[in-house]
Amino acid sequence: MPRNQEVSWTLGCNNKNFHSKLEAIKEHNLSKQAITFDIPDEYYNYDCVEEPKESLQELCVKEAKHIREKYDKVNLFYSGGCDSHYILQTFLDSNIKLDKMIIVKSGFDKADFEIDQFALPFAKKTNIPIEVRCPDMNYYKKIYENKFVSRTQHDQWFHFRLNNDFENVKDTPDNEVNLFGKDKPKLINVQNNWYTYFLDVDVTPQPKQYNFYLENPTIHFKQCHMLMRNIIQHKSHEQYNTITFFDEHQDFWNKSIGRYEVCNFPMKLLQHEGYYNNKDQLAVAQAPLEIVKLWRERNKALVEQYGDAWFNRGDPSLGTVGVFSKFMCLTKKDTKNVDQLFPNGFLS
Repeated sequence: MPRNQEVSWTLGCNNKNFHSKLEAIKEHNLSKQAITFDIPDEYYNYDCVEEPKESLQELCVKEAKHIREKYDKVNLFYSGGCDSHYILQTFLDSNIKLDKMIIVKSGFDKADFEIDQFALPFAKKTNIPIEVRCPDMNYYKKIYENKFVSRTQHDQWFHFRLNNDFENVKDTPDNEVNLFGKDKPKLINVQNNWYTYFLDVDVTPQPKQYNFYLENPTIHFKQCHMLMRNIIQHKSHEQYNTITFFDEHQDFWNKSIGRYEVCNFPMKLLQHEGYYNNKDQLAVAQAPLEIVKLWRERNKALVEQYGDAWFNRGDPSLGTVGVFSKFMCLTKKDTKNVDQLFPNGFLS
């Protein structure tokens, strides 16, 4: 599918568009209108019932070449996880130039184990220039003392670590692109039909962000069919709707969409014992008590200003409640919103 420009992903409410989740919530609270996650029309117009004939590798190499030809400077945000690593390997294996790798740390060595043990050691072997971004304790203090300043374009997360701040790319020049490894396909089975969908909290859209697996719908739908086929072959019907959540099926999910054959990557642990994830728990335990206190006060102030309904379990530290895109059917021509597909509530 030819593309003339990057596609756009925005939140909508009361006929207004937002990149900031907090601004969308504010509009919702005032207007009482629903918040929507508006994804590009290219997705809804795509014939996703037919699996793309090219392999995922072929599609990704083609995407990498398209990016390299279009931009003077190509940067990759590299975390050491399997999604960004697959992009890096695609460029390396095809001898396609990357101008820089940007690695973001939290500032707490115990929480940065993935960066220190995998991302940086591998990145240094590539001879690609590396930029490491990392907040210091003065930055943490300054941010948490100023409770209501929107620092990034996506405003989805309020966990303790401020690594998201350093993924802000809104000031990127037009001839430069920043690649992110977002996101894995989500699938759901309803009455023996398979649907794919997006959540705003997974995409965390912001201007001038180029999500390698999402800008071209062909790459996304190729992975959807790979995953759907593998689920049907290897999982029971009772497991169908558990695969694309972060639990014991992560390894199967990643292998099914071609991220790797043998897992050498740390697995994510989300909402780990009352924290957003295990890394946040480690960072809080290592941080100065003064800064932790300021963070908790900031989250309390967020609830007071915006209410608790749009925070998971009423707690900003666990992130905002996800907003669904429409659901696109992979087994017949059908597109529905969440209320049409689940009139009694999601998965009920």
